[in-house]
Order: sequence, then C-alpha cells, then structure tokens
Amino acid sequence: MFNTMKKFTLVAALLLISVFAFAQKPVRFGVYLGEATPVGALGQGDAIKKTTEFPLGDISKYALLNEKGDQGYAGIGGNIGFDVTVSLPAGFGVFGGIDIFVNANNSDIRSYFNDWEKQIEKEIGITSAKFNLPNVWNIPILFGVNYLHNFNNIVGIWGEAGIGPNFRLISNFNTEIKYTALQTDPVTGNTYDKETVEMDYDAATTLGFKIGGGVMLWNRMSIGLDYYSLGSAKISGKYELKEGSHVIPTYADDKFKGENDIYSGELVVRVGYHF
Repeated sequence: MFNTMKKFTLVAALLLISVFAFAQKPVRFGVYLGEATPVGALGQGDAIKKTTEFPLGDISKYALLNEKGDQGYAGIGGNIGFDVTVSLPAGFGVFGGIDIFVNANNSDIRSYFNDWEKQIEKEIGITSAKFNLPNVWNIPILFGVNYLHNFNNIVGIWGEAGIGPNFRLISNFNTEIKYTALQTDPVTGNTYDKETVEMDYDAATTLGFKIGGGVMLWNRMSIGLDYYSLGSAKISGKYELKEGSHVIPTYADDKFKGENDIYSGELVVRVGYHF
C-alpha cells in the first residue's frame, strides 16, 4: 500500500513540476496543513449500512454495531498539500496541486478493539492478541482556478475550485493471536503457535473535486475551509488466514468485493504559506 502511495506522489510531483516549470506568467507556490473531517459513508455508519453490508469486513461490522450505532469507520484525520499557481489578470490564476489525506479509525472503534484484545488475552491458552487497524488514505491530484484579492497589505480574500483524479488507498487490517502451547489443525495436521489474519485492500481511482475559500494575511498566510469530494468506489481486496507460516484457504475464492460504491469526502480547515 505504501509503495503504491509513494509512486502516486512521485508521479504527481513530477507532473506538477513539468507543467509549471516553463510557465511564462508569474508563478506562486503554496504548502498547507489541515484538519480533515470525513464526510460520507466512511465516516457515517448509517450511510455504510444503506450501501453495502460490511465494506471493510469485520472492521465495518463493529463500526455499525457499536453502542452509538450511527458512526462509520473513519475518524478525524490530517491533510498536507502542495500547489503551484500561474497568475492571470484581475487576481485570477490556474493551479495544480496534490493533497495527502489520512484518516484513522474513530475512538469508539479503537476502544472496542482494545477491550476485545484484553478479553481474548484472559482466555486460557492464549498469550496475546493484537489488532492492527487500517487507515484510509486519499491522494487527489487536482487542477483548477483560484482567485485572490488583497484589500490592503494585511488582509485579503481567496477562493478556489479544482477537479482531477483521486487515489484511495486502505492499509492492511492485521490480527495476530499467540498461544501458550502448540496447536494442531485437525484437518491439515499443521502445528502452530500463532494465528494471523490479513485483509489486503485494493487501491481505487475516483474523480475528485474541491471548492473552498478564506482569508489571506500579509499576502503570505492563508486560512480557510475546503470541501473535497473524493468520489465513490467499491471496496475490494484479499483475505488471508495463516496458522504459523501455513496459509489456510478460507473460501474457494479468498477475494472479497463490496456490493455498492462507497462515497467519501473531506471537510478541511487549513493553514497555508505562499511564496
């Protein structure tokens, strides 16, 4: 998953540099950080339930069955971005940019799995239990138009809108249970002292767009709010069960795929610096 993300990031960076390196108009660069609140099915349990049963496998099952019942998987995350703007007349410009979003599981889901680990570890014959929960990554590469108007040397306003491809990545979901003594599988005869499960999710490419605006201070620092619509796609992947080093076929086909598309977006409060 992380190798895929690095490739996407490298390709996007080279694309942006090549597009704007030879621009004849004034060029401006911007870097920014933000807090990202998930919008759509990944952040809302009811929305997930309406579109497909458990699109993240057991993770979504517990997200839907937690005490509140209306929360999805993803919690508040972070955003880092970079863009390049070519200036046009009357305060307008055209830009290209890349963003990286990451949303971990929400606090209710983390608490549930922490409690479950402790409960399993109390069982006779088990040494430890560990659940490594997945993160949801989105990497949109967007191109569009922006506008900047400075009222004076201190305060101005800005707005932007862009569209382009988004790459959605979900890191692996791993579980590991270790036993105090060797176990024997009655079917295969394999002996093992630990059992592991791994769900490896496929990457998805969607169409994304953003719109936003805010204030500019000293023509350098921007503060604002952006809404990113990151598109819809099915969640699919591969499920693998291991007893020690032995892979156990869970079904005739160990691949899984959600029945319906899952929409996700981000509402971002951001601070940027422009030079």
